[in-house]
Amino acid sequence: MPHAPASRLREDATMIGDILDRPRDGRRFAEIKDELGATMNEYVAVYRDEEGLTKAHEIVHRLKEEAGKAYVDDHGSVFNQDVLGALEVGYLLDCAEATIVSAIDRKESRGAQFRLDYPDRLDEEWLKHINVTRGADGEPEISYSPVTITKWQPEVRKY
Repeated sequence: MPHAPASRLREDATMIGDILDRPRDGRRFAEIKDELGATMNEYVAVYRDEEGLTKAHEIVHRLKEEAGKAYVDDHGSVFNQDVLGALEVGYLLDCAEATIVSAIDRKESRGAQFRLDYPDRLDEEWLKHINVTRGADGEPEISYSPVTITKWQPEVRKY
């Protein structure tokens, strides 16, 4: 199994140390996680529209800023669930933002996304994967890749 370079380990140790050293000025990570969950349930569930997705994106941006100042109660160095929760919130925010920007970009209904403002499925334009990566500025960037159709042909879902 390959080992992480020492420089990466130092970066991670510094990041964790920074989290542990934060004053109790901001919010707790658990509060940010709860607000993120409520936001995703309200605006980014199966039934979506551009207005709600845009609102969710604004909230996620704010929560990312708040997470940069959030604090942990447990300052221990062994089995610290607060620090694990803090790291998890960062990953959850990244995943939420990727989901939101790709949902805003896809102006159709397909699979588990039903856009109230774009109720039709448009294979001619949207039979492609949306790839989300982090750009040099830290913001999400969208690209596309083709769909390989094998045994199952795409078809409209009927409920």
